[in-house]
Amino acid sequence: MLDEQLLKDVTLIKSQAFDIDEESGKLITTVAIVTEFPNEKVPTQNVILSAEGHNTRDSRTELDKKIGNELFASKNQVTLLSEELAKEDIYSVLDVNYRSPLSSLTANLAIIEGRAGPMLQIKTENVPLINDYLKGLLTTGVDTGIIPLVNLQNTLTILYDEGQDAIIPTMKIVDSNNGAALTGVGLFDGLKLSGKLDTDESTLLLILDGNKKGEHRFTRKVNDSIKNELYDDITVEVRKMDRVLTILTEPDGVKADIDVTLYLNATESPDDDLYKREVVKKLNTELSKQLTSEANTIFKKIQEANCDYLGIGRKVYAYYNDEWKKKMERCVSNYRSECYSNCGNY
Repeated sequence: MLDEQLLKDVTLIKSQAFDIDEESGKLITTVAIVTEFPNEKVPTQNVILSAEGHNTRDSRTELDKKIGNELFASKNQVTLLSEELAKEDIYSVLDVNYRSPLSSLTANLAIIEGRAGPMLQIKTENVPLINDYLKGLLTTGVDTGIIPLVNLQNTLTILYDEGQDAIIPTMKIVDSNNGAALTGVGLFDGLKLSGKLDTDESTLLLILDGNKKGEHRFTRKVNDSIKNELYDDITVEVRKMDRVLTILTEPDGVKADIDVTLYLNATESPDDDLYKREVVKKLNTELSKQLTSEANTIFKKIQEANCDYLGIGRKVYAYYNDEWKKKMERCVSNYRSECYSNCGNY
């Protein structure tokens, strides 16, 4: 068959990373492939290769010369971009992944603080294959409500959407090259990285977006105990949320009001006095105050980054099209938030 491609004739990419060479300006593509031995049912060894090129396809061709087989990304699980590259234009690098019919569009996407290539060379003793390790980190981040599910496919639908901007998880190398950690999310203005949020802020941003996937667990200081600082904090997770988004037109632009009511389960509170009604009432007031203040800080950051992750622009375009045409290229002139908590017993 003309369209047949035998596995023995190709090499499968399991994860890939992209950097910009500071001196030459060329693109550096780093890939992780897996060696398979006849006596092993499950591959357990990474092979990391890098090559430079004028673009993604050119660097991939240079890699083909080093391997002897054509590289296929049909089994790719993770795609990493350096922070410096993301500040320029991510689509120019990802374009070949979208055009190839054999590219895996379900591969997770992440931004790396510093260079991306070295992330594929970190030591992962408990999880031998780097692609499994990185995918596991990102999957856990989604399950715990820290980051949204971001892959090549759902990112493409947002990149050229005039009414919404993307956010992409950020990671860094830790423990002297012995591991990695999620650091939050990168905020995008169109195709370029324009700002960042840490993990606490990204968790709250997902809540403000009404994202119900994951546990959304967070810890806040609610007391000034004289006994021990460990008694000052409470850890809660979101059991249920009610979110109402209201768009209002005003003479100076468009205002978005976001009201969020959270129903919380207290998973750790050393004081152990949540059976008292007055204590619960005090906690609700304190958490509401803190979360509202943090939400307004997040809104300021995404405005400064010109990132409309919440999709306010889509709603303005749909329901206030005249305003959209007259006053806005992207979306919102003003945000206001109110967060309410309803902290239950544990």
